[in-house]
Amino acid sequence: MSGELLKRVECRTEEIPGLGTFIVVPKGLEQVIPDTTAISGVDPRGEQTLYRGYTIEDLGKNADFYEATYLISRGVLPCDEEYRELKRKVNYWRARVPEKVFDALKLLPKTHPMYYGAYGALLLGQIYAPEWSIDKESLYDHQLRLIGQLPVIFAAAYNLAYHGTFIRPDESADHAWDLLRMITMREPNKLEARAFESSLVLYMDHGFNASAFTVRVVGSTLSDMYSAIAAGIAALKGPLHGGANEEAMKMFLDAQKKALEKGVPLEDYIIDYIKERLAKKERIMGFGHRVYKVRDPRTEVAGEFIKQLKDGEMWIKVLKNAEKVMWESKKLPSNIDLYTAVLYYQLGIPIPMYTPIFAMGRVVGWSSHYIEQVLDNRLIRPTEKYVGPVGLKYQPMEVRCRK
Repeated sequence: MSGELLKRVECRTEEIPGLGTFIVVPKGLEQVIPDTTAISGVDPRGEQTLYRGYTIEDLGKNADFYEATYLISRGVLPCDEEYRELKRKVNYWRARVPEKVFDALKLLPKTHPMYYGAYGALLLGQIYAPEWSIDKESLYDHQLRLIGQLPVIFAAAYNLAYHGTFIRPDESADHAWDLLRMITMREPNKLEARAFESSLVLYMDHGFNASAFTVRVVGSTLSDMYSAIAAGIAALKGPLHGGANEEAMKMFLDAQKKALEKGVPLEDYIIDYIKERLAKKERIMGFGHRVYKVRDPRTEVAGEFIKQLKDGEMWIKVLKNAEKVMWESKKLPSNIDLYTAVLYYQLGIPIPMYTPIFAMGRVVGWSSHYIEQVLDNRLIRPTEKYVGPVGLKYQPMEVRCRK
């Protein structure tokens, strides 16, 4: 690391008496590499983000859910027999969520669906705990259980809480098609299913993001995979990580309502709408990224599907004009959440389910990070720099509270 970079990110060494020399890094661990991974990350040449050597755009356009899942979890794209076996197992587990889980979900109140997913992951952990062990084949088995069953829990819990019923999975159907059917409670067409599937692939992993790193921290304690995934869901729920697509769509719908009141097209009004919000110092969700400073390559893939779906040309104009004003005003590029917000709206998906869908794809990456961590483990335990008071002595309440 150059001296200039050390200075810019405020990275330095510091001596702590009695403990030794420590590296002090900036809050948020920006530009800090805590470990290596072979799963995904920024191309060392700085050109693309890769899944196991393949660009996200390449896989988002061409790979189906099973191919991408095998690649991220096993390290290579599958051949025929490997593909069929993984598909069989994912479909098998998707159709076999324990009935006691559905019974528990029926008791949950209306709330944000991310709570349902975290609760469901922990329920699965309780049920499958007797079969748990940290060896490679056992880890792969539990990974496929989570990949198959966690999305069903999200969809069933949401529809039970908000509609009083749910659709059970179909083991014979493709994973993405079946999930979209369970979420929307209608049968999607081929284009809709492929658009949804592509979004799952685009969301599968993204280096040491906040939720993946959370999973690795929990995994480093040798807690079970289900508990680690529940923690990852909790991290993803935050609006600075996974909740941005929901807020982006709420923004577009608010702008659409005001555009109708003014009698102007949304694609034109969105420019003034964003400028007004910026003038009020309001945050515009769906823009900016810790890694992508110029463009998020995933948006191009999602944009191709948006064009083909309902009101596609209008929505592309809205997105492009929103991007234009944000780049001119803040030099912030759009990210994938801005585009999936529109894509999921076109697919008829309820806004509260946008972030859970993020998790439906990301569970592949989370579980792969968990496996990579525990198979070459060291407890993740940084050292703090204490800046609080020292030398205080305890006094009884009647003394310390005396006026």
